Amino acid sequence: MDTKKSIQLTSLQLVIVTSLLLTLFYNFAFLKNSLDIYSFQEGNILFLLSLGCLVFIVTAMLLGLLSSRLLVKPILVFVLAAAGMAGYFMDSYNVVINTLMLRSALETTSAETADLITWQLVAYAIFLCVVPAVFIVRVKITKQSMRQVFLERIKFYGLSTFGVVVILFTFSDYYTSFFREHKSLRYYVNPLTAFYSLGVLAAESRGMLGTVDKVVIGEDAKIPDWDKGRELVILVVGETVRADHISLNGYDRPTMPLLASQKLISYTDVTSCGTATAISVPCMFSLKKESDFEIAKAGNTENLLDVLDKAGVSVLWRDNNTGSQGVIEGIQYQNFTEPKVNPICDIECRDEGMLVGLESFIAEAEGQDIVIVLHQMGNHGPAYYNRYPEEFKKFLPVCETNQLEDCDTSSIVNAYDNALLYTDFFLNEVIDFLKPYDDKFETAMLYMSDHGESLGEYGLYLHGLPNFMAPASQREVGAMLWLGAGYDVSIDSLMPGRDMPISHDNYFHTVLGLMEIETDIYDAGLDLLRCCSASTVLSKE
Repeated sequence: MDTKKSIQLTSLQLVIVTSLLLTLFYNFAFLKNSLDIYSFQEGNILFLLSLGCLVFIVTAMLLGLLSSRLLVKPILVFVLAAAGMAGYFMDSYNVVINTLMLRSALETTSAETADLITWQLVAYAIFLCVVPAVFIVRVKITKQSMRQVFLERIKFYGLSTFGVVVILFTFSDYYTSFFREHKSLRYYVNPLTAFYSLGVLAAESRGMLGTVDKVVIGEDAKIPDWDKGRELVILVVGETVRADHISLNGYDRPTMPLLASQKLISYTDVTSCGTATAISVPCMFSLKKESDFEIAKAGNTENLLDVLDKAGVSVLWRDNNTGSQGVIEGIQYQNFTEPKVNPICDIECRDEGMLVGLESFIAEAEGQDIVIVLHQMGNHGPAYYNRYPEEFKKFLPVCETNQLEDCDTSSIVNAYDNALLYTDFFLNEVIDFLKPYDDKFETAMLYMSDHGESLGEYGLYLHGLPNFMAPASQREVGAMLWLGAGYDVSIDSLMPGRDMPISHDNYFHTVLGLMEIETDIYDAGLDLLRCCSASTVLSKE
């Protein structure tokens, strides 16, 4: 490289230039969401400009702390690459890159990653990652004495601090509402939020890796002597199913025609613990309620499956998704995302494959109660069109790209609803699988989705927004219960409670109730078989 033609900058100057690039070209989602609240009118123009200046100054001040001459280039290249990828997902799907999203990304499988690769992602990678990185690499860093570096930093941070104070003071009335009433906007600042979230995640992970004695629960768990019948319960952990698209709940499309002929209850008012699998699945199996649940500490406490194991229940987890999210430890686990294990695969392995061979597991659990967990691929986006075999392509036209913003809302909904048709088929297959065992077991299927999904409403796609800013579509989920002939509780007696507000908090205790396990940690008030029967609903009225 000809250094005579290279741009020469001090390390701090390079930081300032990079911060300007980040502010101007990596924050379209922040600008869009800010404009949705502060429309581009005469009274708001100066505030919006000040907001951009504030983002630029704060970004430069933070990156300036890392601007040593030897490290500045690799650090800035990394920052731009991360900001470019974050910008793509924020601009395309209107998601935020918080700790929940980062945790989900770490759990993502190669198949899910492939679903997210688009030509637009490649364009972002080239123009917001590669091109700026080449520019940074070609810049020649000017050598400075310690005194020069010190004086440059003093001037920069002094002027920056003065600039921040002037901005906040001049537009104090705007910033008062901005910080108090529009906290959600801060989640779109790129890359500050992403790196803050990364720091929080690192701190949480460090705590999780520490030597902490696991909190033991349910040591007294047992199957009571009076329970002479054996239980066979299949727990279907659903994926990305929102309650308002279930025809059993009043949706005007027949998305669940097969289940409509089954004697089951579909709960209409169910709230998820979180908006992503990485949070909701551990929360569902945790004794703690959503209000007390902390994902960073979830692995330090035993969960529902541990309690079942202590009671002598034979437990199997089959997974066609991203794994158990840390729920499984010492429990039999089978990964059904690969054709070598799952016998029903085409463009991807299908949920119904998880039913194949279960007869052998049941036969081997002689004399034991049985719980089988089936973790679906379900309606996982954005490639909804891949989530079902061709024969379930009923609602047309279909969005057949993972670049959802390129499709109209109706075609996205069609693809999503076709995936629901396949979930209807799968759940119906689960019930039909259980029915022949009615003469040997008390059989049941409990289905509950982990979270919902945004399908373009308000410009939002997918899921993963923080609970406080997530729309109802991401938190109001599907849940169903089917009971075989052996249970002394009937679906008819439970039907009056189908519209009662419930949540993932009910899951732990409902499973214990289905298995008729005695333990001091069981709460009958959260067991759907006890809290929401006809008698309890009438008494509450």
